[in-house]
Amino acid sequence: MRFWEQVESWEVICLVGGLAFLALYFGQRIDFEDLLKKDSPVPVHMEGKIASSRNLPGVEMQPIPDFVYASLQTDTKFKKYLTGNQKYVFLFTYTGCPYARAFSATLERLFSQKGLGEYYRKHIVHVGRSTTVVCPGHAMNCATQWVFQTCFGNLCIFNPAHRQVVVDHSQNAGQIELLLDKYKEW
Repeated sequence: MRFWEQVESWEVICLVGGLAFLALYFGQRIDFEDLLKKDSPVPVHMEGKIASSRNLPGVEMQPIPDFVYASLQTDTKFKKYLTGNQKYVFLFTYTGCPYARAFSATLERLFSQKGLGEYYRKHIVHVGRSTTVVCPGHAMNCATQWVFQTCFGNLCIFNPAHRQVVVDHSQNAGQIELLLDKYKEW
């Protein structure tokens, strides 16, 4: 069965709307083939540091860029998620999107039933269609912009101690529990 035969129409509307918003807002080219990749291997230099994401489709680990940390002196909006020893589960969602509500509800349920608060803190940000991202002092790159570009429409797990983020592009609410279990001890 092909990808588009498994998707509900409201999921397509939410996904396409989110991608279009990102493309228009940030003026960047979006490679849809990359967004639909099934496996994103962990880079060789990171394999010993975190659990492999190979068995979780659409999940990848990325280093948090140095410019993000350099910008935290003036751009403090996401500082608590990017510094310290606490891991954060972070999710941007569209207000009113049924997919986003289901994803948020799954996350809330898992935190309340599985005791995930021992391992992570969570933060769910509901945004409207007119959300504006601005870097302080008109900088070209900053923490706020990077977090928004990396995590909008995706589930992110920040590990400031390792300066890494796990990004789940799958938009599969059924995969959240596996993902959070896998990275507890990372």
